[in-house]
Amino acid sequence: MDMQSAEPRSPEPILNEDLSLFATASFAKLTDVFNRTAVASLYRDRLLLLVLAQGGALHFANGVNGLKDIDIWAFFANGPDRPFPHRARWTTDFGPSKFGKSPDEAGFTGRRIDILGRSIDVGINEPPEESVKRWLSGWSKSAIALRKKPMFIIAPPEKLGLRIN
Repeated sequence: MDMQSAEPRSPEPILNEDLSLFATASFAKLTDVFNRTAVASLYRDRLLLLVLAQGGALHFANGVNGLKDIDIWAFFANGPDRPFPHRARWTTDFGPSKFGKSPDEAGFTGRRIDILGRSIDVGINEPPEESVKRWLSGWSKSAIALRKKPMFIIAPPEKLGLRIN
């Protein structure tokens, strides 16, 4: 695909190297948020996992769905002070890539990345992916919607590509 094209969905396959690039772009945006926002900064050291979700994860799994935008979920350990804002959502530009440009996204040079954050309970000695699986089994609207499609870890790097549902 031409890096400048603005097709609704990119048919280009998502590779593990792309997952790493998604993580890098997401970390850059989250770092900016942590540096600008007092509430978010409380969670700087509580990040458990970054996960590719929704349509992007389905495309990573089946190679057929096509990539419209890149939906990343950032899961944080609950803290004793303030809960993470449950409707927190940030957007950033993935930039020029083999996936082309998001259509109807003025000012974007590539696909849009949406980063959504949630704080979740973590059991003692519980691996982060198990904490997320437990949260996904709950009855929040987000958990119900997310468990309908696969989810893949993009950070930390040692768990890159691990499917968690």
